[in-house]
Amino acid sequence: MMFDDKETCCFIHLIYRCLHDERFYLLPLNEYEKICFNKMLLGYYDENYIYIIPDVFISRCNYLLNQHGLKAFNVKKILRNLCDLKLIKTYFNLSDGIRYRIQKRVGKTRKRYITFNRGEFEKIFEGGLL
Repeated sequence: MMFDDKETCCFIHLIYRCLHDERFYLLPLNEYEKICFNKMLLGYYDENYIYIIPDVFISRCNYLLNQHGLKAFNVKKILRNLCDLKLIKTYFNLSDGIRYRIQKRVGKTRKRYITFNRGEFEKIFEGGLL
């Protein structure tokens, strides 16, 4: 799968890098309480989805971009592109239109996550495109 938009490609590449960086980690959804205090929690996963915490990931990306003299991501455009590629799960709300960050209950809290379709997400990296 090729990404026509450089920003979207960069966004996906940074997710890949964070997932392979020992300073970040994902937790299985059913083990949400097993927090590792010396690493940064990037999100959760189950058999169908990968739930990325937007505040954590986007702020980290924008920090890295700023360090290199680049402007912050246009997240709405990136999420729209990921939706068009069927990489993320979305929700249609009559009053708001498409919501790219789906609400999910993890433990006793309910937050919005960027919800990647795990099968499609993993196909990108199996092909060695990034």
